[in-house]
Amino acid sequence: MQDSSTYWKRSRVELRAAGFDPDKTANTSAVVTIAAAYTNAHRCNNRVRSLGDLLIELLGERGGQGLIVGAPAVSDALTQGTPTAGYSLVSRDVVADCFEIGHYAHHGDAMIVISGCDKTGAAALMPLARTNAFGLVLYPGTSSPGKVSFEPFASKGTNITIMDYAEGRAAQETGRISADQLLELERNVMPGSGTCGAMFTANTMSTVAESIGMMLPHGASHPADYDAKSDMHADVRAQARASVEALYRLIEKNIRPRDIMTERAFENAITTVYAMGGSTNMYLHMLAIARQAGVPITIERIQQIGERVPLIANLQPHGPFAMTSLHAIGGVPVVMKELLRNGFLHGDVMTVTGKTLAENLATVPTLDQLPKQDIVFPVGKPIAAPNNHISVLRGNIAPESCVLKLSGKTLDKGEFRGTARVFDSEADTMKAIRAGEIKPGTVIVVRNVGPVGGPGMPEMVMLTIQLQGRGLGEDVALITDGRFSGVSHGILIGHISPEAARGGPIAAVRDGDTIVIDPKNRTLNVALSDDEIARRMKEWRAPDLSTRIRPGSVHDKYVKLVSSAHHGCVV
Repeated sequence: MQDSSTYWKRSRVELRAAGFDPDKTANTSAVVTIAAAYTNAHRCNNRVRSLGDLLIELLGERGGQGLIVGAPAVSDALTQGTPTAGYSLVSRDVVADCFEIGHYAHHGDAMIVISGCDKTGAAALMPLARTNAFGLVLYPGTSSPGKVSFEPFASKGTNITIMDYAEGRAAQETGRISADQLLELERNVMPGSGTCGAMFTANTMSTVAESIGMMLPHGASHPADYDAKSDMHADVRAQARASVEALYRLIEKNIRPRDIMTERAFENAITTVYAMGGSTNMYLHMLAIARQAGVPITIERIQQIGERVPLIANLQPHGPFAMTSLHAIGGVPVVMKELLRNGFLHGDVMTVTGKTLAENLATVPTLDQLPKQDIVFPVGKPIAAPNNHISVLRGNIAPESCVLKLSGKTLDKGEFRGTARVFDSEADTMKAIRAGEIKPGTVIVVRNVGPVGGPGMPEMVMLTIQLQGRGLGEDVALITDGRFSGVSHGILIGHISPEAARGGPIAAVRDGDTIVIDPKNRTLNVALSDDEIARRMKEWRAPDLSTRIRPGSVHDKYVKLVSSAHHGCVV
Protein backbone atom coordinates (compact mmCIF):
# COMPACT_ATOMS: atom_id res chain seq x y z
CA MET A 1 0.00 0.00 0.00
CA GLN A 2 2.97 2.31 -0.48
CA ASP A 3 1.20 4.29 -3.21
CA SER A 4 -2.16 4.30 -1.49
CA SER A 5 -2.13 8.06 -0.89
CA THR A 6 -2.52 8.71 -4.62
CA TYR A 7 -6.16 7.67 -4.28
CA TRP A 8 -6.75 10.38 -1.68
CA LYS A 9 -4.85 13.00 -3.66
CA ARG A 10 -6.85 12.32 -6.82
CA SER A 11 -10.28 12.39 -5.21
CA ARG A 12 -10.84 15.95 -6.35
CA VAL A 13 -14.58 16.17 -5.75
CA GLU A 14 -14.20 14.72 -2.25
CA LEU A 15 -11.22 16.95 -1.46
CA ARG A 16 -12.98 20.12 -2.60
CA ALA A 17 -16.09 19.27 -0.61
CA ALA A 18 -13.98 18.70 2.52
CA GLY A 19 -12.33 22.09 2.20
CA PHE A 20 -9.04 21.10 0.56
CA ASP A 21 -7.50 22.66 -2.56
CA PRO A 22 -7.30 19.74 -5.03
CA ASP A 23 -4.46 21.32 -7.04
CA LYS A 24 -2.36 21.92 -3.95
CA THR A 25 -3.19 18.51 -2.51
CA ALA A 26 -1.96 16.77 -5.66
CA ASN A 27 1.57 17.86 -4.73
CA THR A 28 1.40 16.78 -1.09
CA SER A 29 4.74 15.27 -0.04
CA ALA A 30 3.19 12.80 2.41
CA VAL A 31 -0.28 11.95 3.65
CA VAL A 32 0.19 11.39 7.36
CA THR A 33 -2.36 9.72 9.59
CA ILE A 34 -2.53 11.62 12.87
CA ALA A 35 -3.88 8.91 15.13
CA ALA A 36 -5.39 10.87 17.98
CA ALA A 37 -7.47 9.49 20.84
CA TYR A 38 -9.01 12.78 21.93
CA THR A 39 -11.67 13.59 24.49
CA ASN A 40 -12.55 16.63 26.57
CA ALA A 41 -13.92 14.33 29.28
CA HIS A 42 -10.67 13.98 31.23
CA ARG A 43 -7.26 15.47 31.81
CA CYS A 44 -5.23 12.65 30.25
CA ASN A 45 -6.15 13.22 26.60
CA ASN A 46 -7.82 16.62 26.59
CA ARG A 47 -4.77 18.23 24.91
CA VAL A 48 -4.73 15.73 22.06
CA ARG A 49 -6.94 17.73 19.69
CA SER A 50 -4.78 20.86 19.93
CA LEU A 51 -1.69 18.70 19.51
CA GLY A 52 -3.22 17.14 16.40
CA ASP A 53 -3.97 20.58 14.99
CA LEU A 54 -0.36 21.59 15.65
CA LEU A 55 0.89 18.54 13.78
CA ILE A 56 -1.27 19.40 10.76
CA GLU A 57 0.29 22.87 10.77
CA LEU A 58 3.83 21.52 11.10
CA LEU A 59 3.30 18.91 8.39
CA GLY A 60 1.95 21.64 6.13
CA GLU A 61 5.23 23.52 6.51
CA ARG A 62 6.94 20.45 5.04
CA GLY A 63 4.44 20.09 2.23
CA GLY A 64 2.64 17.24 3.94
CA GLN A 65 -0.98 16.73 4.90
CA GLY A 66 -2.11 15.40 8.25
CA LEU A 67 -5.41 13.55 8.42
CA ILE A 68 -6.94 13.06 11.86
CA VAL A 69 -8.16 9.60 12.86
CA GLY A 70 -9.98 9.39 16.18
CA ALA A 71 -10.55 6.69 18.77
CA PRO A 72 -12.00 6.42 22.29
CA ALA A 73 -9.76 7.47 25.17
CA VAL A 74 -10.67 5.81 28.45
CA SER A 75 -9.36 7.33 31.66
CA ASP A 76 -8.81 4.71 34.32
CA ALA A 77 -9.01 7.52 36.87
CA LEU A 78 -12.70 7.90 35.96
CA THR A 79 -13.58 4.22 35.62
CA GLN A 80 -11.64 2.56 38.45
CA GLY A 81 -13.90 1.18 41.13
CA THR A 82 -17.02 1.79 39.06
CA PRO A 83 -19.31 -0.57 37.09
CA THR A 84 -17.69 0.64 33.83
CA ALA A 85 -14.10 -0.27 34.82
CA GLY A 86 -14.22 -3.26 32.47
CA TYR A 87 -14.15 -0.98 29.43
CA SER A 88 -10.59 0.19 30.03
CA LEU A 89 -8.52 -2.80 28.90
CA VAL A 90 -11.05 -3.58 26.17
CA SER A 91 -10.39 -0.13 24.73
CA ARG A 92 -6.73 -0.92 24.02
CA ASP A 93 -7.49 -3.24 21.13
CA VAL A 94 -10.41 -1.12 19.93
CA VAL A 95 -8.14 1.94 19.73
CA ALA A 96 -5.50 0.00 17.80
CA ASP A 97 -8.18 -1.19 15.38
CA CYS A 98 -9.52 2.36 14.93
CA PHE A 99 -6.06 3.65 14.02
CA GLU A 100 -5.45 0.80 11.58
CA ILE A 101 -8.83 1.34 9.92
CA GLY A 102 -8.39 5.08 9.62
CA HIS A 103 -4.86 4.81 8.27
CA TYR A 104 -5.76 2.43 5.48
CA ALA A 105 -9.19 3.90 4.72
CA HIS A 106 -7.73 7.40 4.32
CA HIS A 107 -4.79 6.15 2.25
CA GLY A 108 -2.02 7.25 4.61
CA ASP A 109 1.68 7.06 3.78
CA ALA A 110 2.88 7.44 7.35
CA MET A 111 1.55 7.76 10.88
CA ILE A 112 2.11 9.89 13.95
CA VAL A 113 0.31 8.36 16.91
CA ILE A 114 -0.55 10.61 19.84
CA SER A 115 -0.78 8.48 22.96
CA GLY A 116 -1.97 9.54 26.43
CA CYS A 117 -3.78 7.63 29.17
CA ASP A 118 -2.34 4.17 29.64
CA LYS A 119 -4.39 2.09 27.19
CA THR A 120 -3.88 4.62 24.41
CA GLY A 121 -0.16 4.39 25.21
CA ALA A 122 -0.21 0.67 24.56
CA ALA A 123 -2.51 1.10 21.58
CA ALA A 124 -0.13 3.67 20.09
CA LEU A 125 2.52 1.07 19.34
CA MET A 126 0.20 -1.71 18.19
CA PRO A 127 -0.98 -0.22 14.86
CA LEU A 128 2.55 0.97 14.02
CA ALA A 129 3.82 -2.58 14.45
CA ARG A 130 0.77 -4.03 12.69
CA THR A 131 0.80 -1.79 9.61
CA ASN A 132 4.57 -1.19 9.52
CA ALA A 133 3.78 2.27 8.16
CA PHE A 134 6.47 4.91 8.59
CA GLY A 135 5.76 6.43 11.94
CA LEU A 136 6.44 7.25 15.56
CA VAL A 137 4.70 8.07 18.84
CA LEU A 138 4.17 11.49 20.40
CA TYR A 139 3.15 11.83 24.07
CA PRO A 140 0.80 14.68 25.05
CA GLY A 141 2.46 14.78 28.46
CA THR A 142 2.13 13.92 32.10
CA SER A 143 0.56 16.03 34.81
CA SER A 144 2.68 18.46 36.77
CA PRO A 145 2.78 17.56 40.48
CA GLY A 146 1.67 19.70 43.40
CA LYS A 147 2.67 20.23 47.02
CA VAL A 148 0.96 20.58 50.41
CA SER A 149 1.91 21.80 53.86
CA PHE A 150 1.34 18.71 56.03
CA GLU A 151 2.88 15.29 56.49
CA PRO A 152 3.27 12.61 55.35
CA PHE A 153 3.08 14.52 52.05
CA ALA A 154 4.93 17.80 52.70
CA SER A 155 8.36 16.14 52.78
CA LYS A 156 7.88 15.05 49.15
CA GLY A 157 8.07 18.69 48.07
CA THR A 158 6.53 19.44 44.67
CA ASN A 159 5.98 15.77 43.88
CA ILE A 160 2.42 15.15 45.06
CA THR A 161 0.48 13.06 42.52
CA ILE A 162 -2.91 11.46 42.17
CA MET A 163 -1.61 8.51 44.23
CA ASP A 164 -1.19 10.78 47.25
CA TYR A 165 -4.69 12.18 46.85
CA ALA A 166 -6.23 8.72 46.49
CA GLU A 167 -4.44 7.40 49.56
CA GLY A 168 -5.28 10.64 51.36
CA ARG A 169 -8.99 9.96 50.84
CA ALA A 170 -8.64 6.56 52.47
CA ALA A 171 -6.57 8.08 55.28
CA GLN A 172 -9.24 10.72 55.92
CA GLU A 173 -11.92 8.01 56.18
CA THR A 174 -10.02 6.49 59.09
CA GLY A 175 -9.18 9.80 60.75
CA ARG A 176 -5.48 9.73 59.89
CA ILE A 177 -5.77 13.16 58.22
CA SER A 178 -8.44 15.85 58.59
CA ALA A 179 -11.12 16.92 56.11
CA ASP A 180 -9.34 20.26 55.69
CA GLN A 181 -6.09 18.50 54.87
CA LEU A 182 -7.83 16.34 52.29
CA LEU A 183 -9.27 19.49 50.71
CA GLU A 184 -5.77 20.96 50.55
CA LEU A 185 -4.62 17.81 48.76
CA GLU A 186 -7.53 18.04 46.33
CA ARG A 187 -6.80 21.66 45.47
CA ASN A 188 -3.07 21.23 44.99
CA VAL A 189 -2.45 17.70 43.73
CA MET A 190 -2.65 18.49 39.99
CA PRO A 191 -2.37 22.09 38.82
CA GLY A 192 -3.19 21.13 35.23
CA SER A 193 -3.83 18.40 32.70
CA GLY A 194 -1.83 15.35 31.73
CA THR A 195 -1.58 11.69 32.60
CA CYS A 196 -1.06 10.41 36.15
CA GLY A 197 2.18 12.00 37.23
CA ALA A 198 4.61 9.27 38.28
CA MET A 199 5.68 5.79 37.18
CA PHE A 200 2.13 4.61 36.79
CA THR A 201 0.83 2.86 33.65
CA ALA A 202 0.64 5.88 31.33
CA ASN A 203 4.24 6.90 32.03
CA THR A 204 5.27 3.26 31.96
CA MET A 205 3.95 3.04 28.40
CA SER A 206 5.47 6.37 27.35
CA THR A 207 8.76 5.02 28.71
CA VAL A 208 8.25 1.86 26.66
CA ALA A 209 7.70 3.92 23.51
CA GLU A 210 10.88 5.94 24.10
CA SER A 211 13.08 3.07 25.24
CA ILE A 212 11.98 0.75 22.43
CA GLY A 213 13.03 3.49 20.02
CA MET A 214 9.62 4.59 18.70
CA MET A 215 9.56 8.00 20.43
CA LEU A 216 12.16 10.74 20.30
CA PRO A 217 14.47 11.08 23.33
CA HIS A 218 13.01 13.05 26.25
CA GLY A 219 9.49 12.50 24.90
CA ALA A 220 8.24 10.22 27.69
CA SER A 221 8.50 12.59 30.64
CA HIS A 222 7.53 16.12 29.68
CA PRO A 223 4.67 17.91 31.45
CA ALA A 224 1.48 18.42 29.44
CA ASP A 225 1.04 22.07 30.40
CA TYR A 226 1.77 24.69 33.06
CA ASP A 227 -1.70 24.76 34.57
CA ALA A 228 -5.26 23.90 33.57
CA LYS A 229 -5.78 27.22 31.76
CA SER A 230 -2.46 27.37 29.91
CA ASP A 231 -1.46 26.25 26.43
CA MET A 232 0.42 22.99 25.99
CA HIS A 233 3.90 22.95 27.48
CA ALA A 234 6.74 24.30 25.34
CA ASP A 235 8.51 20.93 25.58
CA VAL A 236 5.48 19.20 24.01
CA ARG A 237 5.41 21.77 21.23
CA ALA A 238 9.13 21.23 20.60
CA GLN A 239 8.66 17.45 20.56
CA ALA A 240 5.86 17.81 17.99
CA ARG A 241 8.08 19.82 15.65
CA ALA A 242 11.00 17.43 16.12
CA SER A 243 8.69 14.44 15.53
CA VAL A 244 7.58 15.79 12.14
CA GLU A 245 11.22 16.27 11.12
CA ALA A 246 12.02 12.77 12.35
CA LEU A 247 9.12 11.31 10.36
CA TYR A 248 10.47 12.74 7.13
CA ARG A 249 13.93 11.34 7.93
CA LEU A 250 12.39 7.91 8.47
CA ILE A 251 10.68 8.12 5.09
CA GLU A 252 13.88 9.28 3.37
CA LYS A 253 15.94 6.50 5.00
CA ASN A 254 13.21 3.87 4.54
CA ILE A 255 13.20 3.00 8.25
CA ARG A 256 9.95 1.38 9.32
CA PRO A 257 8.61 0.36 12.75
CA ARG A 258 9.60 -3.29 12.42
CA ASP A 259 13.17 -2.18 11.66
CA ILE A 260 13.12 -0.55 15.09
CA MET A 261 10.83 -2.80 17.12
CA THR A 262 13.13 -5.80 17.09
CA GLU A 263 13.57 -8.39 19.81
CA ARG A 264 16.61 -6.53 21.14
CA ALA A 265 14.60 -3.30 21.26
CA PHE A 266 11.89 -5.05 23.28
CA GLU A 267 14.59 -6.23 25.67
CA ASN A 268 15.76 -2.62 26.05
CA ALA A 269 12.23 -1.44 26.82
CA ILE A 270 11.58 -4.18 29.38
CA THR A 271 14.91 -3.48 31.06
CA THR A 272 14.28 0.26 31.25
CA VAL A 273 10.78 -0.16 32.65
CA TYR A 274 12.06 -2.53 35.34
CA ALA A 275 14.83 -0.10 36.25
CA MET A 276 12.24 2.65 36.62
CA GLY A 277 9.68 0.67 38.63
CA GLY A 278 6.98 0.46 35.98
CA SER A 279 3.46 -0.91 36.18
CA THR A 280 2.42 -4.57 36.05
CA ASN A 281 0.19 -3.59 33.13
CA MET A 282 3.41 -3.52 31.15
CA TYR A 283 3.23 -7.32 30.98
CA LEU A 284 -0.16 -7.30 29.28
CA HIS A 285 0.79 -4.53 26.88
CA MET A 286 4.28 -5.75 25.94
CA LEU A 287 2.83 -9.16 25.06
CA ALA A 288 0.17 -7.51 22.88
CA ILE A 289 2.65 -5.18 21.14
CA ALA A 290 5.12 -8.01 20.55
CA ARG A 291 2.38 -10.07 18.93
CA GLN A 292 1.67 -7.21 16.49
CA ALA A 293 5.39 -6.82 15.75
CA GLY A 294 5.90 -10.55 15.18
CA VAL A 295 8.49 -10.67 17.96
CA PRO A 296 8.64 -13.86 20.09
CA ILE A 297 8.33 -12.22 23.51
CA THR A 298 6.53 -14.36 26.09
CA ILE A 299 5.69 -13.80 29.74
CA GLU A 300 8.63 -16.04 30.69
CA ARG A 301 10.99 -13.95 28.56
CA ILE A 302 9.86 -10.72 30.22
CA GLN A 303 10.57 -12.34 33.59
CA GLN A 304 14.04 -13.48 32.46
CA ILE A 305 14.93 -9.98 31.29
CA GLY A 306 13.45 -8.15 34.26
CA GLU A 307 14.75 -10.32 37.09
CA ARG A 308 18.35 -9.18 36.54
CA VAL A 309 17.55 -5.45 36.57
CA PRO A 310 17.93 -3.33 39.72
CA LEU A 311 15.47 -0.56 40.57
CA ILE A 312 17.36 2.72 40.09
CA ALA A 313 14.67 5.39 39.51
CA ASN A 314 13.28 6.88 42.71
CA LEU A 315 9.80 7.51 41.32
CA GLN A 316 6.37 6.93 42.82
CA PRO A 317 4.98 4.47 43.74
CA HIS A 318 8.35 3.11 44.97
CA GLY A 319 9.88 6.47 45.86
CA PRO A 320 8.80 10.07 46.42
CA PHE A 321 9.39 11.71 43.01
CA ALA A 322 7.09 12.56 40.10
CA MET A 323 7.90 12.02 36.43
CA THR A 324 8.49 15.72 35.80
CA SER A 325 11.29 15.64 38.38
CA LEU A 326 13.02 13.06 36.21
CA HIS A 327 12.34 15.23 33.17
CA ALA A 328 14.05 18.16 34.88
CA ILE A 329 17.35 16.27 35.14
CA GLY A 330 17.24 14.84 31.62
CA GLY A 331 14.42 12.33 31.48
CA VAL A 332 14.51 8.67 30.47
CA PRO A 333 17.85 9.08 28.61
CA VAL A 334 19.59 9.61 31.98
CA VAL A 335 18.31 6.22 33.17
CA MET A 336 19.17 4.53 29.87
CA LYS A 337 22.68 6.00 29.88
CA GLU A 338 23.35 4.42 33.29
CA LEU A 339 21.94 1.10 32.08
CA LEU A 340 23.92 1.17 28.82
CA ARG A 341 27.19 1.98 30.61
CA ASN A 342 26.66 -1.07 32.82
CA GLY A 343 25.87 -3.50 30.03
CA PHE A 344 22.10 -3.74 30.46
CA LEU A 345 21.05 -2.35 27.06
CA HIS A 346 21.73 -3.06 23.40
CA GLY A 347 23.28 0.13 22.05
CA ASP A 348 23.25 -0.94 18.41
CA VAL A 349 19.46 -0.92 17.90
CA MET A 350 17.91 1.59 15.50
CA THR A 351 15.57 4.36 16.73
CA VAL A 352 13.22 6.91 15.18
CA THR A 353 15.99 9.50 15.22
CA GLY A 354 17.59 7.52 12.39
CA LYS A 355 20.49 6.83 14.76
CA THR A 356 21.27 3.97 17.09
CA LEU A 357 20.47 4.07 20.78
CA ALA A 358 24.18 4.41 21.62
CA GLU A 359 24.45 7.38 19.27
CA ASN A 360 21.40 9.01 20.88
CA LEU A 361 22.89 8.57 24.35
CA ALA A 362 26.44 9.64 23.48
CA THR A 363 25.94 13.23 24.66
CA VAL A 364 23.71 12.42 27.63
CA PRO A 365 25.52 13.17 30.91
CA THR A 366 26.45 10.34 33.25
CA LEU A 367 25.13 10.37 36.81
CA ASP A 368 28.42 11.71 38.19
CA GLN A 369 28.24 14.58 35.70
CA LEU A 370 24.81 15.69 36.91
CA PRO A 371 24.28 18.11 39.79
CA LYS A 372 23.48 16.40 43.10
CA GLN A 373 20.13 14.60 42.83
CA ASP A 374 18.21 11.73 44.44
CA ILE A 375 16.07 10.72 41.47
CA VAL A 376 18.28 8.25 39.57
CA PHE A 377 20.67 5.99 41.50
CA PRO A 378 23.76 4.18 40.19
CA VAL A 379 23.37 0.54 39.19
CA GLY A 380 25.96 -0.31 41.84
CA LYS A 381 23.90 1.36 44.60
CA PRO A 382 20.28 0.80 43.58
CA ILE A 383 17.09 1.56 45.46
CA ALA A 384 16.31 -2.15 45.36
CA ALA A 385 18.33 -5.13 44.15
CA PRO A 386 17.20 -7.13 41.12
CA ASN A 387 14.10 -9.32 41.46
CA ASN A 388 12.43 -7.00 43.98
CA HIS A 389 9.93 -5.34 41.67
CA ILE A 390 7.74 -7.54 39.44
CA SER A 391 8.00 -11.32 39.24
CA VAL A 392 6.09 -14.02 37.43
CA LEU A 393 4.90 -16.71 39.84
CA ARG A 394 3.20 -20.07 39.40
CA GLY A 395 1.57 -22.56 41.70
CA ASN A 396 -1.56 -24.57 42.35
CA ILE A 397 -3.67 -21.39 42.29
CA ALA A 398 -2.00 -20.08 39.11
CA PRO A 399 -0.85 -23.00 36.96
CA GLU A 400 -0.28 -20.77 33.91
CA SER A 401 1.12 -17.70 35.65
CA CYS A 402 0.46 -14.66 37.79
CA VAL A 403 2.35 -11.43 38.40
CA LEU A 404 3.67 -10.35 41.80
CA LYS A 405 4.13 -6.63 42.37
CA LEU A 406 6.33 -5.59 45.27
CA SER A 407 7.20 -2.16 46.60
CA GLY A 408 10.96 -2.57 46.34
CA LYS A 409 11.62 -4.22 49.71
CA THR A 410 8.14 -5.13 50.94
CA LEU A 411 8.87 -8.85 51.28
CA ASP A 412 12.45 -8.70 52.54
CA LYS A 413 11.47 -11.11 55.30
CA GLY A 414 10.69 -13.83 52.78
CA GLU A 415 7.40 -15.57 52.16
CA PHE A 416 4.00 -14.18 53.14
CA ARG A 417 1.68 -16.74 54.69
CA GLY A 418 -1.84 -15.64 55.43
CA THR A 419 -5.47 -16.62 55.82
CA ALA A 420 -7.72 -16.32 52.77
CA ARG A 421 -10.71 -14.02 52.73
CA VAL A 422 -12.50 -14.71 49.46
CA PHE A 423 -14.64 -12.30 47.42
CA ASP A 424 -16.29 -12.62 44.02
CA SER A 425 -16.50 -8.90 43.32
CA GLU A 426 -14.56 -5.72 43.92
CA ALA A 427 -17.60 -4.06 45.50
CA ASP A 428 -17.98 -6.73 48.20
CA THR A 429 -14.25 -6.53 48.94
CA MET A 430 -14.45 -2.77 49.35
CA LYS A 431 -17.34 -3.08 51.82
CA ALA A 432 -15.33 -5.49 53.96
CA ILE A 433 -12.22 -3.27 53.98
CA ARG A 434 -14.21 -0.15 54.87
CA ALA A 435 -16.05 -2.04 57.60
CA GLY A 436 -12.73 -2.85 59.25
CA GLU A 437 -13.11 -6.59 58.67
CA ILE A 438 -9.67 -7.06 57.10
CA LYS A 439 -6.97 -7.71 59.69
CA PRO A 440 -3.17 -8.09 59.43
CA GLY A 441 -2.21 -11.54 58.19
CA THR A 442 -5.09 -11.74 55.71
CA VAL A 443 -4.73 -12.64 52.05
CA ILE A 444 -7.62 -11.01 50.22
CA VAL A 445 -8.71 -13.13 47.23
CA VAL A 446 -10.70 -11.25 44.58
CA ARG A 447 -11.79 -13.53 41.74
CA ASN A 448 -14.18 -13.55 38.78
CA VAL A 449 -12.77 -10.17 37.77
CA GLY A 450 -10.49 -11.39 34.96
CA PRO A 451 -10.75 -10.66 31.23
CA VAL A 452 -13.88 -12.81 30.94
CA GLY A 453 -15.20 -12.70 34.49
CA GLY A 454 -14.87 -8.93 34.85
CA PRO A 455 -15.68 -8.67 32.05
CA GLY A 456 -12.67 -6.70 30.87
CA MET A 457 -10.24 -7.34 33.77
CA PRO A 458 -10.82 -4.17 35.83
CA GLU A 459 -8.10 -2.73 38.05
CA MET A 460 -8.32 -3.39 41.78
CA VAL A 461 -6.57 -0.12 42.57
CA MET A 462 -9.28 1.28 44.84
CA LEU A 463 -8.81 -1.74 47.09
CA THR A 464 -5.03 -1.30 47.24
CA ILE A 465 -5.47 2.40 47.96
CA GLN A 466 -7.74 1.56 50.89
CA LEU A 467 -5.16 -0.87 52.26
CA GLN A 468 -2.39 1.70 52.00
CA GLY A 469 -4.53 4.50 53.41
CA ARG A 470 -5.41 2.31 56.41
CA GLY A 471 -1.80 1.35 57.08
CA LEU A 472 -2.27 -2.29 56.01
CA GLY A 473 -0.02 -2.28 52.94
CA GLU A 474 2.73 -4.40 54.51
CA ASP A 475 0.50 -6.72 56.54
CA VAL A 476 -2.25 -7.69 54.09
CA ALA A 477 -1.75 -9.30 50.67
CA LEU A 478 -4.22 -9.10 47.79
CA ILE A 479 -4.38 -11.70 45.04
CA THR A 480 -6.71 -11.55 42.05
CA ASP A 481 -7.42 -12.68 38.51
CA GLY A 482 -7.98 -8.99 37.81
CA ARG A 483 -5.19 -6.46 37.45
CA PHE A 484 -3.70 -3.43 39.17
CA SER A 485 -3.04 0.19 38.38
CA GLY A 486 0.50 1.49 38.34
CA VAL A 487 -0.58 3.50 41.38
CA SER A 488 -1.01 0.26 43.34
CA HIS A 489 1.73 -0.83 45.71
CA GLY A 490 2.02 -3.35 48.51
CA ILE A 491 1.99 -7.16 48.45
CA LEU A 492 -0.06 -7.65 45.31
CA ILE A 493 -0.56 -10.53 42.89
CA GLY A 494 -2.65 -10.06 39.77
CA HIS A 495 -3.25 -11.63 36.34
CA ILE A 496 -3.85 -15.06 37.92
CA SER A 497 -4.28 -17.44 34.99
CA PRO A 498 -6.41 -19.32 34.19
CA GLU A 499 -8.99 -16.97 35.66
CA ALA A 500 -11.83 -18.21 37.84
CA ALA A 501 -14.48 -17.59 35.18
CA ARG A 502 -12.68 -20.06 32.91
CA GLY A 503 -12.29 -22.72 35.57
CA GLY A 504 -8.95 -21.68 36.98
CA PRO A 505 -8.18 -23.22 40.39
CA ILE A 506 -8.39 -19.85 42.15
CA ALA A 507 -12.09 -20.73 42.03
CA ALA A 508 -11.39 -23.51 44.56
CA VAL A 509 -10.09 -21.22 47.31
CA ARG A 510 -12.34 -20.77 50.35
CA ASP A 511 -12.35 -18.54 53.41
CA GLY A 512 -9.86 -19.77 55.99
CA ASP A 513 -7.52 -21.52 53.56
CA THR A 514 -3.83 -20.76 53.99
CA ILE A 515 -2.23 -18.91 51.08
CA VAL A 516 1.56 -18.95 50.71
CA ILE A 517 3.39 -16.32 48.61
CA ASP A 518 7.06 -17.21 48.12
CA PRO A 519 8.86 -14.57 46.01
CA LYS A 520 12.24 -16.31 46.23
CA ASN A 521 10.93 -19.52 44.70
CA ARG A 522 8.37 -17.60 42.62
CA THR A 523 5.38 -19.61 43.79
CA LEU A 524 1.79 -18.91 44.81
CA ASN A 525 -0.01 -21.80 46.47
CA VAL A 526 -3.00 -22.62 48.61
CA ALA A 527 -2.11 -25.17 51.29
CA LEU A 528 -4.36 -27.88 49.88
CA SER A 529 -3.66 -31.21 48.25
CA ASP A 530 -4.18 -31.66 44.53
CA ASP A 531 -6.97 -34.10 45.33
CA GLU A 532 -8.80 -31.55 47.49
CA ILE A 533 -8.51 -28.86 44.82
CA ALA A 534 -9.81 -31.32 42.21
CA ARG A 535 -12.70 -32.29 44.51
CA ARG A 536 -13.70 -28.67 44.99
CA MET A 537 -13.43 -27.90 41.29
CA LYS A 538 -15.90 -30.67 40.48
CA GLU A 539 -18.48 -28.47 42.20
CA TRP A 540 -17.48 -25.40 40.18
CA ARG A 541 -19.94 -23.82 37.76
CA ALA A 542 -19.10 -21.06 35.32
CA PRO A 543 -20.55 -17.71 36.40
CA ASP A 544 -23.63 -16.48 34.59
CA LEU A 545 -22.52 -13.37 32.70
CA SER A 546 -25.81 -12.88 30.87
CA THR A 547 -27.07 -10.33 33.39
CA ARG A 548 -23.98 -8.16 32.88
CA ILE A 549 -23.23 -8.54 29.17
CA ARG A 550 -25.68 -7.31 26.54
CA PRO A 551 -25.86 -9.41 23.37
CA GLY A 552 -23.86 -7.84 20.56
CA SER A 553 -22.04 -5.44 22.90
CA VAL A 554 -18.29 -4.82 22.97
CA HIS A 555 -18.02 -7.05 26.02
CA ASP A 556 -20.02 -9.78 24.31
CA LYS A 557 -17.48 -9.88 21.50
CA TYR A 558 -14.54 -9.46 23.89
CA VAL A 559 -15.24 -12.43 26.15
CA LYS A 560 -15.59 -14.70 23.11
CA LEU A 561 -12.21 -13.67 21.69
CA VAL A 562 -9.91 -12.61 24.51
CA SER A 563 -6.92 -14.69 25.52
CA SER A 564 -5.82 -15.08 29.13
CA ALA A 565 -3.54 -12.57 30.86
CA HIS A 566 -0.77 -15.14 30.39
CA HIS A 567 -0.87 -14.20 26.68
CA GLY A 568 -1.58 -10.48 27.13
CA CYS A 569 -5.40 -10.46 26.89
CA VAL A 570 -5.12 -10.09 23.12
CA VAL A 571 -8.16 -10.40 20.88
